[in-house]
Amino acid sequence: MSVRVDRVRGQIRKELADIFQRGEVHDPRVALSMISITDVTLSRDLHYAIIHFTVMGQEIAEVHAGLKRAAGFLRAKVGRTLGLRLAPELRFEPDLSFKRADQIEQLLKTIHIPPTDGAEMHPEPGA
Repeated sequence: MSVRVDRVRGQIRKELADIFQRGEVHDPRVALSMISITDVTLSRDLHYAIIHFTVMGQEIAEVHAGLKRAAGFLRAKVGRTLGLRLAPELRFEPDLSFKRADQIEQLLKTIHIPPTDGAEMHPEPGA
């Protein structure tokens, strides 16, 4: 990936985080949420950006709908701040990797492995 694409990815991520922190989006589904940007995938031509996010304490589907609705506003804010001639179209996608990791952890906690005594682990020589 080019240096420019990496730099723009980082700037988009930082700017969106700042916008959410300052509460500039007035949609209550977004304004009342703790949104964390986990990753930004940017096309080589800088026309599209997929924003991966997680949410704490809210239904992710509701926040996703709010972000989709605010995408135009956010695109304009990011474009002005970054000084790009053409701001990338922002597409928001929930990052479910944390939720999936939590599900796997819960499953692992339910597994019961009976303790073994030392004899089974270290058999007698010549046995």
